[in-house]
Amino acid sequence: MPSTSWDEDREAAVDTVHRMWPAEHLPGELNQILPTPAHSEQATELVTRQQVSESVPCGPDVEEHADAVRAYVAAGFDEVYVGQIGQGQEDFFAAYRAKVLPSLRG
Repeated sequence: MPSTSWDEDREAAVDTVHRMWPAEHLPGELNQILPTPAHSEQATELVTRQQVSESVPCGPDVEEHADAVRAYVAAGFDEVYVGQIGQGQEDFFAAYRAKVLPSLRG
């Protein structure tokens, strides 16, 4: 499942992912083997905003979001579930319904 953060402000979206979902960007199995939440918090301090910005579709760029879905389709997936990180769930669904999904059909 690709994670995303739809927001009209790209920098705010990156901040949201960096604050709420940094463990996704830890290398290898690190986020699965840490014994306590404190260890996880320490490890996620290694994750930078730039890493988040380069790996998660953030902000209002329709093509950035569509390309993330296309990568899964190209890998052979026939169903792709996209998860919004942070607030703005209604805006996320509205944008995907009106902008992102139609761009995938065309």
